Amino acid sequence: MKRYYFVFFLMIYFCSCQDASEDGFGYLQLSSVELNKAVIPNTKAVGGEAVEKIALDLMRGETVVKHVDDWTLLKGESLLLPTGSYVVKAYSADKNRMSAGFEGFAYYAGQAEVVVEKNVAKSVEIVCKLVQCMVSVHYSESFKRNFKTYSCEVENHYGTVDFIQDENRAAYFPVADLTATLSLTNTDNESFTLQKMITDVKAQYHYMIKYDVTAGGTGDFNITVDQSTHNYIVTIVVPVTSDAVPNLHTGEANPWGQFAYLYGTSDAGDESEPIVFQYKKTEETVWQTVNAALGDDGVYFAKTGQLEFGTDYHYRLACGVSAGTTNMFTTENYEEVPNLNFDTWVKSGKNWFANSDASDSYWASGNTGVTSFLAGSKDPITVCVEGSEAYRGKAARLSTITGVTLVKSAAGNLFIGSYKTNMSNPSASVSFGRPYTGARPVKLSGYYKYVPCPTNEGSKPSAEELPVDECNIYIRLWDASGKEIGFGEFVGKEEVTTYTRFDIEVVYTDEKAKPAKMTIVATSSRYGGNFEGSSVVGRVGAGSTLWVDEFELSYYK
Repeated sequence: MKRYYFVFFLMIYFCSCQDASEDGFGYLQLSSVELNKAVIPNTKAVGGEAVEKIALDLMRGETVVKHVDDWTLLKGESLLLPTGSYVVKAYSADKNRMSAGFEGFAYYAGQAEVVVEKNVAKSVEIVCKLVQCMVSVHYSESFKRNFKTYSCEVENHYGTVDFIQDENRAAYFPVADLTATLSLTNTDNESFTLQKMITDVKAQYHYMIKYDVTAGGTGDFNITVDQSTHNYIVTIVVPVTSDAVPNLHTGEANPWGQFAYLYGTSDAGDESEPIVFQYKKTEETVWQTVNAALGDDGVYFAKTGQLEFGTDYHYRLACGVSAGTTNMFTTENYEEVPNLNFDTWVKSGKNWFANSDASDSYWASGNTGVTSFLAGSKDPITVCVEGSEAYRGKAARLSTITGVTLVKSAAGNLFIGSYKTNMSNPSASVSFGRPYTGARPVKLSGYYKYVPCPTNEGSKPSAEELPVDECNIYIRLWDASGKEIGFGEFVGKEEVTTYTRFDIEVVYTDEKAKPAKMTIVATSSRYGGNFEGSSVVGRVGAGSTLWVDEFELSYYK
């Protein structure tokens, strides 16, 4: 390992000028800085001034008495200082000691204490040492003959350095445990990875990772140390062909908003160690692990733990010390659904709107039809309530009425979509759904109360089949082609007089399709939207009332 020592010679001498010593002062002079490589065996010493730019701080206690970005600015200058204890700190200028990389990332530092005394001349030297460790990667000739492509990524939680094929430079890392990940393709065009960790990492040590191969190798490694140079030689034995380890193939992932399904295959028969999936955020260094299950189609699969929205992740199939290629996926973005808690309402005339602009701009209901064209002086079927009628803040109360002009009955309703009264075709007044391209929800939850009434109008289903009304809450999603891809519903058949939680699982008929439109619907009469011609034929009960509040979508299961 090439270690660099920067030596500072500091001279304090008594100056007769103005007799400073009698006033309790002395002089401090920085004489020179030298770079010395002679500590490495068989390396020619290089004398003269250091080419590294070294900054210097002269400290008295916690106070910086003098700072220079370049020590040479003080060369030959005599500093008049009061007597007492000082610390001289020298360190690499314009560098971040916590970064990792090749040339230009080496960081050196050192310090020394000096006591300024009256009538005493002293010399002090500072040795600046490397405060990081060094890492280099080497491949045996046997290794090179057996693999077509190879590269190594070395990382710790301070940074990552890629050692591309036959990279012979050493890199510098802040001191922390190191992880080396080897990616390679053998002569059979089969690719896999091998990962190992180096612990108890120390400053000034050179960790030389050497990859070698043996028939039937298992990826074991050993470490030898040259104590005279503090060099570590880490030898990792890599299998020559995939016959020695499972041949792992990382498949395509299916990312959702807060989790992902991972897939992969292995052509090995009986593995001595379990097949797992490993995944992590792109910028992280520690892999999370989840056991893989083997499906009937011969494909391994697993679901990750809870992830973050709109985030890049790396993943791979692994078994023991070997792993398939590392692939990447991005989780779906979160898209807010307005007013899910039903706290935003505006009243315009008789009508209530669950939006801030006094219109059916996102959430809609049949209020305007009931209060105007269809029912004359009827009150709205969907209203805002609060206080004891709400679970929290404000809520929606939906009521079913009968005796409505033209359509005969109207169920209280609230839905994501639009409403525009169509006198010639009332069933076409409602359009369900609004554009939605966010993360696919897996559950709709909320709170409800319900008072059902005996049915008294409508023919489908019959009075015998539906003697008492039922409420309905559901969610539906469509893809860009208009095909339904997800649905879930709740049907309330009993009287519930206190707010009770409901949970609706969204079942997807196509678990890879992305949503383009979504609706959420609540109605006080399950069949109140069934039309034949211009009339509602769905059987309903006048007075049936549904209260809903605090809806919530979940994205992890």
